[in-house]
Amino acid sequence: MPRLQLQELRFRRNAVIGWGIALSFLPALYVGIYPQFADEFENMQSIMDLDIYKAMGMSFGTFEDWLASTVINIVPILLAIYAVIDGTGTLAGEEDDGKLELIVALPIPRWQIVTVKAIAHGIALFLILLIVATSTTLVFLAIKGQVETTLGALDVIWSLLYAWPLVMAFGMISLFLGAFSPRRRIGALIATVIVVVSYFGSNLAGQVDALRSLQPLFLFYYMDSTAGLFETGAQASDVLTLLGVVLVAFLLAVFF
Repeated sequence: MPRLQLQELRFRRNAVIGWGIALSFLPALYVGIYPQFADEFENMQSIMDLDIYKAMGMSFGTFEDWLASTVINIVPILLAIYAVIDGTGTLAGEEDDGKLELIVALPIPRWQIVTVKAIAHGIALFLILLIVATSTTLVFLAIKGQVETTLGALDVIWSLLYAWPLVMAFGMISLFLGAFSPRRRIGALIATVIVVVSYFGSNLAGQVDALRSLQPLFLFYYMDSTAGLFETGAQASDVLTLLGVVLVAFLLAVFF
């Protein structure tokens, strides 16, 4: 089992490096340009009050608002794409490629095989977030003296690592769909719809009183992507809810 775990991590090595570097361009761009356009962003706040921007959870009033609305808000969405690709490809993709038959032929219980893949998936997501968090912090430290903020390096790092339970939830749902669906494409399509609906559904439900009671049904509801995240951190109840989704989806993947 340890050798299989190591092999699964090796399979994801290039993806971790590639996605980590690619997503690091996002903070390099958005955080790096803030000092040059800080005044303009503050004047844009009236525009940000439009419903379309509220539906996307965006606010540009302060540096904290800008960081939350861009990096903290967008990184989990993009990383969820990898979670869907890797999650559905772990079982359904290997079955389509004819590799899964060789793996299940090993003298290892099937639940352990799924567990190893789930652990490797979770580690990959965490490492990607760590790379992005580190690059974001380096850019932040480079421009910190040019902006008004009380944030420290650890605040920036933790704000991105808080996204792990959310993307892990999408990953385990994708793993389950990969085991449940007859084809990888079907599982990936369903998982993608869940990500998109969860993101826009959470924000839209928060703007419409009649739909506000539905907000807890969307996973993005449990990820704070506002400036308040830097003050209070992730809520324990939100983290536990997302980890509960991770556990249930994992058990369903094992069952199917």
